[in-house]
Amino acid sequence: MSKEINNGIAQSICDNLTKVRDIILQNNCNSNSPNGLPTDTESLVEELYSEFFQKFFIHYDDNIFCNRRSCGTVYPSSIPPTDEDLWIFGYGSLVWKADFSFIDKKQGYIEGYQRRFFQHSIDHRGTPDRPGRVVTLVPSNNQQDRVYGVAYRIAKQEKNEVLAHLDFREKNGYQRKTLKFIEFGTGYTNDIIIYIATNDNDSFAGGNEDDLQPIADQIYTTAGPSGPNREYLYYLANAMRDLFPGVVDDHLFKLEEIVKERERKDEMLIGMIKSKIRTILMHDNIDVIVEKFHELFLSCSTINN
Repeated sequence: MSKEINNGIAQSICDNLTKVRDIILQNNCNSNSPNGLPTDTESLVEELYSEFFQKFFIHYDDNIFCNRRSCGTVYPSSIPPTDEDLWIFGYGSLVWKADFSFIDKKQGYIEGYQRRFFQHSIDHRGTPDRPGRVVTLVPSNNQQDRVYGVAYRIAKQEKNEVLAHLDFREKNGYQRKTLKFIEFGTGYTNDIIIYIATNDNDSFAGGNEDDLQPIADQIYTTAGPSGPNREYLYYLANAMRDLFPGVVDDHLFKLEEIVKERERKDEMLIGMIKSKIRTILMHDNIDVIVEKFHELFLSCSTINN
């Protein structure tokens, strides 16, 4: 660590200790407790954590709603089916968020591809400065490999409108392709339109299947107009378990496991810091309290999220 960085950390800690002293003295002045400690210690713990330590866990949010098990909004149409209808296959967010009108849907799969979080998202689950990760399909060497998802039947009267909507929604590198869809359980087949981001588009990110940690870190730390990147990952994993019990998507479920492990790590560290703050506040000498906070700041300065 350079001298400049050391000096910067030292100055930051010095400034924080001054603030700690002011906050605690202010709380003590407003306290009727015999020992001078504030009567609402938990509020003070939360205030001190928020002011000085939350920045170390900027990507952690214990209120994030990441475990909803839902396939999203449904827009059923009463238009009768015809032979001129169009089928659209969803294997990513379309599985739980079909934000267009359809007259039927089927669960099933396509063959010869693998679902991978190899595409950057700069307009939904990330930003141009901090891209998120979303799924695309990559050709598989095994033509029996399956990608499971949902096929939606679009009425002929509405297909131009729906395609225009999806072209805009998938504008960040995705192109239309026609493939064969196989209905889960029945084996019924029909042609479907699918959006695939190929490896020659500007937002293709790729990845190493033997080391998913960089992708997991990117998912954990990014968010965009459509919400946190983790939410996208969790919704997709939950939808696959709900719709296709017993089907294992190694890539998807492994990423989910790595990201959730990082959440658990952050949650544990946050709990330890708050516990340490409570212990420090048990001292009735302000100088001792400030010195203990100095030690805690030094310890937390090594946290690198």
